[in-house]
Amino acid sequence: MIRVLLIHGPGGDALISDLTGQMEVDLIQAASLQAGKVQDARTTFDIILAPAPGYPGSPEPVYSLDLIQWNQNVRSRGDSIVFLLYTVVDCSLVVTDVTAGISIISPDQAASRSLISSFRQASNRGRLERSFRAGYDLQSRIIASMPLAYFQVEEGRITDANQACLDLLGRSSEQIKGLHISDLLSSEEESGSRYETSLITPDGPIPVRVCLLPEEKKSDIFSGIFFLEDRREPVELKARLRETERECREKLWLSETLVLKMDPDGVITFANNATLRCFGYMDPGLEGDHISMLLPPGIDPESVAPLNLFLGVANESEPTAIHIMEHQRRDGGKIYIAWTTKAYYTPSGELTGLLCIGTDMTDQTPEGEGRISTRIWRDRVIEGTDIMPEAFDAILQACIEIAREGREGKPVGTTFLVGDRDEVMTRSRQLILNPFYGHPADMRTVIKKDVREMLKEYALLDGAFVVSGDGMLEAAGRYITVDASQASLPKGMGTRHSSTAAITTVTRAVGLVVSESGGRVSVIKDGKIVKVIG
Repeated sequence: MIRVLLIHGPGGDALISDLTGQMEVDLIQAASLQAGKVQDARTTFDIILAPAPGYPGSPEPVYSLDLIQWNQNVRSRGDSIVFLLYTVVDCSLVVTDVTAGISIISPDQAASRSLISSFRQASNRGRLERSFRAGYDLQSRIIASMPLAYFQVEEGRITDANQACLDLLGRSSEQIKGLHISDLLSSEEESGSRYETSLITPDGPIPVRVCLLPEEKKSDIFSGIFFLEDRREPVELKARLRETERECREKLWLSETLVLKMDPDGVITFANNATLRCFGYMDPGLEGDHISMLLPPGIDPESVAPLNLFLGVANESEPTAIHIMEHQRRDGGKIYIAWTTKAYYTPSGELTGLLCIGTDMTDQTPEGEGRISTRIWRDRVIEGTDIMPEAFDAILQACIEIAREGREGKPVGTTFLVGDRDEVMTRSRQLILNPFYGHPADMRTVIKKDVREMLKEYALLDGAFVVSGDGMLEAAGRYITVDASQASLPKGMGTRHSSTAAITTVTRAVGLVVSESGGRVSVIKDGKIVKVIG
């Protein structure tokens, strides 16, 4: 159904008969142009038929002006109404389509068909125009309301901008239209790629990321659409991150905790003040040096062994493990550092670096030699036993040296049972003659360094060492007779660990087991591993 508004004039009666007789139309008639405007305000029409200017009796200049204004008003409000002007010329009805041309209609059957065809074409064109306009209006509303700012450039000049862009600029549409692109951007590029620049505003430059959508070039002057992403927040976050990193680096530098970073090749990339002071490298620093220079002599700087030591710490899953490593100071002195290490990898699994957090565990022996400090955890281990702190420290130091050095380059595993001597001797037996039997006390005390050196020879023997709580070596080569089947230890532990765990459940002794395969020292009490030093 086509809705038609007919303004009466010469030839109007013929149009009425043709329209009502041969077409399905909703025809509304108006006696004058003013009456037609009133009807147009009430109803939406597909076609408006009005007498052409110059019909008999019309005030032509005023009428023509009214028609033009009416047509403009219809267009401005977004309606897709087709305006047709009709008049009679030499007894022929002439209908002029304001947008599509002129049709000359004669008063015969062919003329009626032609008129109907023209009306239908005009009606269909109006519908298509309304459909396109609705789609265009929807897109315009979406673009106008989207948060991503943009402005359009034609031949280097700003022609349009959405509200987000105007808000970003702090200017009105009238203020930016006609400006050159260089008036808005601190730099310009004529490519479809993204780039970072600054948007020039009255309040100062705003960092933005620009994405260009260029039009096909018709000259050397650029035309296209500039999409702008506000980068103030990311830039501010980066600035804060840099400041935070600077503050963290400063705090790490001043921290008393040792902080060390190295790359996958073992080259030190950062060492804080505490680390430099601990190793005695305050003047030259350590950045750029290989980690092997901090380890005892004999490790090849070209090998990966030093890095593997720290990687072993990083990959350790045992929660009770204290990873204490022997190091060498600049002056040649020994120090012991307990490290917690984090390894960093790419998504593909490639190692990118290591972060090592350390605590100096070094104590001085009466002879002035550095040894591992047990102050943090020793009291808990020897609580409820007859073990003297210096005796425990001496045995632990001997175990660490055996685990690290072995004997004649070969790894060695052994066991020390410390404290509750009588019960331990009762629940064990000799496998060989006791090498310590009958010797004076000063030759059997583990507190002396030369006695500890002797232990490395006897560590090759099968069986366990028995040491009294005051540090006297009572026996070597002892076989533990306690049933070890009930010992509950993590998987992977051998008979040496299980038998030691078993005897500590029925005595007040503490066991220290040196692992031959892993070179670690396990401290066992009450049938449980309470500390692992690796």
